[in-house]
Amino acid sequence: MEIYKDSTRPIPERVEDLLSRMTLEEKAAQLCGDLPASFIKDGKVSAETLREKFPNGHGRFTQYSMIGIVDPVQIAEISNELQHYFVEETRLGIPVALQTENLCGYPAAGGTLFPAQINVGCTWEPELAGEMAAVIGQESRSVGINSAMSPVIDVSRDPRWGRTYETYGEDPYLISRMGVEYVKGMQGKNKEGVACIAKHFLGYAESQSGLNCAVARINDRELYETFATPFEAAANEADVSGMMANYGEIDGMCVGANKKIARTLLRDTMKYRGMLTSDGAAIMKMYNYFHIAPTYKEAGLLAKKGGLDTEIPIGNAYRQLPDYVREGKLDESLLDESVRRVLTIKFEYGLFENPYVDVDKVRASMTNGDKADLSRRIAEKSIVLLKNDGTLPLKKGLKLAVVGPHADNLRYPISGYTYPAYIEMMKAGAEDSSSVTFNGIADEAAASKDKKCESGFGAANPFAATLAMFSPEDQARLNDLPTVLRQMGARSLNSVLSDRFAVRYAEGCKIIGDDTSGFADAVAAAEDSDVVIAAMGGNCGWINVTGGEGKDRSSLDLPGVQQQLLEALCATGKPVVLILYGPGVFALPWAAEHTAAMVQAFMPGADAGRVLADVLDGTVNPGGHLTFTVPHHIGQLPITYNHRVGSGYGGDSAAMSVIFGGGYVDNTDRPLFPFGHGLSYTTFAVSKLELDSEELPTDGSIRARCTVTNTGDRTGDQVVQLYYHFSGAHVIRPNKQLVGFARVTLAPGESKTVEFDLKAAQLGYYNEDMDFVVEPGPAELSLGTSSEDLCDTHTIRLAGDPVDLMGRRSYTCAVSVS
Repeated sequence: MEIYKDSTRPIPERVEDLLSRMTLEEKAAQLCGDLPASFIKDGKVSAETLREKFPNGHGRFTQYSMIGIVDPVQIAEISNELQHYFVEETRLGIPVALQTENLCGYPAAGGTLFPAQINVGCTWEPELAGEMAAVIGQESRSVGINSAMSPVIDVSRDPRWGRTYETYGEDPYLISRMGVEYVKGMQGKNKEGVACIAKHFLGYAESQSGLNCAVARINDRELYETFATPFEAAANEADVSGMMANYGEIDGMCVGANKKIARTLLRDTMKYRGMLTSDGAAIMKMYNYFHIAPTYKEAGLLAKKGGLDTEIPIGNAYRQLPDYVREGKLDESLLDESVRRVLTIKFEYGLFENPYVDVDKVRASMTNGDKADLSRRIAEKSIVLLKNDGTLPLKKGLKLAVVGPHADNLRYPISGYTYPAYIEMMKAGAEDSSSVTFNGIADEAAASKDKKCESGFGAANPFAATLAMFSPEDQARLNDLPTVLRQMGARSLNSVLSDRFAVRYAEGCKIIGDDTSGFADAVAAAEDSDVVIAAMGGNCGWINVTGGEGKDRSSLDLPGVQQQLLEALCATGKPVVLILYGPGVFALPWAAEHTAAMVQAFMPGADAGRVLADVLDGTVNPGGHLTFTVPHHIGQLPITYNHRVGSGYGGDSAAMSVIFGGGYVDNTDRPLFPFGHGLSYTTFAVSKLELDSEELPTDGSIRARCTVTNTGDRTGDQVVQLYYHFSGAHVIRPNKQLVGFARVTLAPGESKTVEFDLKAAQLGYYNEDMDFVVEPGPAELSLGTSSEDLCDTHTIRLAGDPVDLMGRRSYTCAVSVS
């Protein structure tokens, strides 16, 4: 038996044995992706096409879940057909990776739909991210998917960016905790789950002007200290299998071809040994968007030398890499390094031993009541009460006006990269693929029309080709999106509230557009009510939306005429409760001043109607907290709580003058709502912070504790947050940084003790000599319920010699609640 086929041998031995047997074409094939449309003919797998296009094996098929849009059994059967060809009919029998986007659910028929990741972040419970990811991984693997393009662990500091909703927020520590738990849940304890590809390495969300793929102006210090932290944590604490490179450019080079980032930082500094893949059509973009290569083929050479291991969605540049090896322009060892990483993942996840799925068990493996309950629980815990004058919770017997574009809509509370969003995208893309900015697929289709591009993609529309695999009857089912949503349990807010209160509904206006003809009905409903529920905000996806991939904003106002509608509702004198939905935050100082209450919902998923109704009537006590700083005005951007000393709001007033630190002449420099903010229907008391020492050894740790008491009359949750500031460095440090947190549930009158074990190894930074260290000097530890609502601050001292933390830093502050 060949060594690579012997499951008792160590994986490195199996990899090297298999690698030694591979031709150049077989090696290159493992680095290439393709789309499902490439092997589907007349609605079925074409064995002839597989033999023609993939005689040397293949690395991965991406966006693979699209062939499960109608039926999970169908995709499972196709998975087995594919693996049978690659395992039984190719020379070496290497299984293929089947890869999809599944950030908040297996995105096809039968999968459990979860809230957007921006919601998951607002729970401040990383364990929930892990539980959610475990469900997604189990459902994905049951139909044959073994590779996930998730989680998104970008540090996101510009709410104009349309993909904000895919992230956990602006803080690298919180993102790290969420990302680590997500990866652990998805991949499984023994990699029995699905291999994660964390994205987007590096700095993708820091794009200039909030525009997708625009230049990111990030220096070396911030690249590692801030943006690399969640990725390094995911690698060192969760053994994440892969990472996806940022599409865009830093310092004049596309990240995927930037050796300083993709090799020196990732491989030498971070010691990462997993796979680094391109984003969709990223190598194509190097040629036809950024123009750093004269041909698409040569862009592939730059990317391979730069550090990218694989090319997706279609590997037509990497497929030609053997030409460069034979010409002496590419060392074969650069192919080998990437093939090793790809093969290692396939061995680790047992694809060689178990390439097939049990089709008979597929239906039972998909969504069920317990999974739906988990999704609803995450949604409930994610809702943030921003403001409340006592109007909430609603009292029984009230007459409600339920108004706004979100009030009676089933689709809007659901994020992009989900089953409903895929249906929209496929239908729209089938009519005009160039209208859909979806992860490189439309880019590849458009490029195929450019004869100079040499993409080899072909003229076929991939969306139309995917739809063509379904019968006319199945396609008709996909046309009826409301029925699909109702089958997932979706009910609108208006519908649920109508079961509990006397409700008069009026849409008022659409999300976008300038039509005000519905205002009169909305105002009449408000005048006939005791309380107005204004369900407003944005929506997400790829078609006719206010946010999503390639759907960025130049304004943080309410879209369309919603602000005008809100003002008209408030002018009635009735208390207005504003619920904000959508893929990002809004800067609404007028609303904060004039509404009775404000609720940040983001995109809670299919069960949003019930969840928000439960929050409004007090069935659920909201306990979510913001993971973004909300500005008063877009002109304040960037505004983050952890800005460097001297570079943001809240500076030392004694050091300020008219010239230095005077703030804006036409607006406040402070946030509308700070990072970490969240209210409740009960009240809490937090004791002063107690420390076990006033010194933190530079090679040790310090314990801090506090007591939290529910002083109100109903059970509720409080998020206790520990912040740190070091003032002994010769480089400017953040004015504060989150280093620990815990969400605590308390019954009325109940008290619990929260204890933090903070390691000095968590507090490293680049000093003036660019050594990554922790150094002696004065510091402060602050306890708060937001970054601005600080209960207590202690001065401490880091004591001892400077400690080099490179390769030895910590990512976790252990917290216990008793």
